[in-house]
Amino acid sequence: MIGRSQRGLDLYPALLLFGLLATTGCSSKIPTVSATGTVLHKGKPLEGASVMFGRGERDITKGEIAIGTTDAAGRFALTTYVGPEEEVKGAVVGKYDVTVSKYIIPPGMTEAQYKALVAEVDRISATGGMMPPGQQLPDLVEMLPAKYSAIGKSELSADVVAKGTNDFQFNLD
Repeated sequence: MIGRSQRGLDLYPALLLFGLLATTGCSSKIPTVSATGTVLHKGKPLEGASVMFGRGERDITKGEIAIGTTDAAGRFALTTYVGPEEEVKGAVVGKYDVTVSKYIIPPGMTEAQYKALVAEVDRISATGGMMPPGQQLPDLVEMLPAKYSAIGKSELSADVVAKGTNDFQFNLD
């Protein structure tokens, strides 16, 4: 698997967040509490997954979305985004639907092939060119089933409380 620093692996979650931020205005800081957790997939830590807590209408200006990314130990810490240039550590108290998403290299392609194609795309892009049709970088694919990764279909949930521990564990099969 390519490390988190490789171009494209976190592209979809970043684009989703950018789209959400671009459609909202600035807001004052919203009170949050610390919210962390661990994601295990088949009993092992899941590195590089995007964890999103969403509630209500998922209105970013009201603190209804908190996002984190898992590290090598599967650990994440949530951050609530309340405007295009404003973020608050933690999450607002409340009940959340949770999604865990991780995009990977498409089946049938090795890590070396993907890295080589990324390098070629970067080389051509640096000169203002474009990859020929059929040689573009393929879309990454979601490795987790919709019951974890799809908004509105995920079976995961969490209740962020004002007092107590907000350290969540998600064991994905």
